[in-house]
Amino acid sequence: MIDDSKKRAEQRVQDLREIGVVIDTWDDIFSDFDPRPLSERTVSGDFTEELRKRYKETQSGDFIITIYAPVSLRNEESERMVTSRLRKHFRHKFLQKKKVITVIRIRGLIFVIVGICSLGFLTLATYFKFMSELALQIVSIVLMPLGWFGIWEGLSKLIDTSPVVIRDSKLFEKLLKATYHFKYIEGADK
Repeated sequence: MIDDSKKRAEQRVQDLREIGVVIDTWDDIFSDFDPRPLSERTVSGDFTEELRKRYKETQSGDFIITIYAPVSLRNEESERMVTSRLRKHFRHKFLQKKKVITVIRIRGLIFVIVGICSLGFLTLATYFKFMSELALQIVSIVLMPLGWFGIWEGLSKLIDTSPVVIRDSKLFEKLLKATYHFKYIEGADK
């Protein structure tokens, strides 16, 4: 029993991945170009890109993001505000990526439906002969490739949605659910 709980504890440690980021000021997290107050600023692209790099190194498990900062930045209100802003930002990005995935899959479904309808119409026109032979040949030149392209391209979009978009969606979901810690370093003040 002790051995089983030890294995679970080791697995839990393996499932948790810590990402440490060192900052000098809050501007390292938020955009320098945004003149609004810290509580309203957008998250820095450099900060997000650094988290993306770290994510590529350790994709599995839950994340603990530890922000190392100079002691002069210690302020519980600022920590709550930063955590809140990061979660809000990553939630927004996650929802954007989910929307993109949904749009791609809807387009795939439309392609499949158009393909099936094209081939279905062609089949019915051939079987019931409600068109002249010449008209049927002309229509089949357009509908046959359109039908097969629609089916295969649509299935491709449904089954193999853009891996980059899915990877980004997973990244932002993990960053949204991550635990944020702040640790302060003595002597790190400039």
